[in-house]
Amino acid sequence: MIVRELDILVLSDLHMGTNQCRAGRLYKYLKTVKPKMLILNGDIIDFWLLDLKSWPRKHNKILGYIFNLMVEKVPIYYLPGNHDDYLKQFAGFKFHNFSLQNELILDLDGQKTWFMHGDKNDKSVNGSKRSLAIRAGKAFDKLVGFNRFINDWEKFLGKRAETNFSKSLKDKSKSAIKKGNDFEQQYIEEAAKRNIDTLVCGHLHKPGITRLCSIETKKDIDYLNSGDWTENCTSLEYVNGKWSLYRYKYNYTEHESTLKNVRFEQSDIYPFLQQKD
Repeated sequence: MIVRELDILVLSDLHMGTNQCRAGRLYKYLKTVKPKMLILNGDIIDFWLLDLKSWPRKHNKILGYIFNLMVEKVPIYYLPGNHDDYLKQFAGFKFHNFSLQNELILDLDGQKTWFMHGDKNDKSVNGSKRSLAIRAGKAFDKLVGFNRFINDWEKFLGKRAETNFSKSLKDKSKSAIKKGNDFEQQYIEEAAKRNIDTLVCGHLHKPGITRLCSIETKKDIDYLNSGDWTENCTSLEYVNGKWSLYRYKYNYTEHESTLKNVRFEQSDIYPFLQQKD
């Protein structure tokens, strides 16, 4: 197995502890990379849905990978999101090479890069709507479990496991949230005022790399989203001064996993995000 060295690996929205987490695929991917820095950009452990009595044992492999990086003294930054927001109260906690922060700013090859989960201005998961979002999350987790059950039967019957109404529902809900709650543009405006060059988020489960423009300052901001490891199975990799989006591909016909590194053009990502004039 070829192990690729990465300067930075960004993971978000793993939702460990739930039916949604694609822990098997994630672990196979992690075994192929060796990051010099790991940024866990929110919703890593899903405290909204967490039940320690039913914690999936295979998720321990992911924790083991992270702990091994700690032993190897690889810098690890954990930036909590909305599903692990209980950890935000401990921002500033450090243990050797592990650091818990609400956001992170790094200078990467002259580019001021801002990392955050992307939930702080999302009205659909904060304030009075938080409890409703938690109930919706629990219902969706059961739907995902049912969806995976159907997929298993499809493969057992020799059919291609294509039924994915849970992903369709997730995509539609996230797009609806974005359209009615333009928090991403708020981040772009804030990034421009703080003289940020690159903004890296998670939260929306919409992986992509694009360039947006501040309406107020006209400053261009490179906007990256690491996606998730529930449906899209993507991460962000930083190597030799360049960002790329990594997407895990699964070949259902041959029942073999294949990994593919993909670079996306702006037109291929975020069709609902148009560059501002």
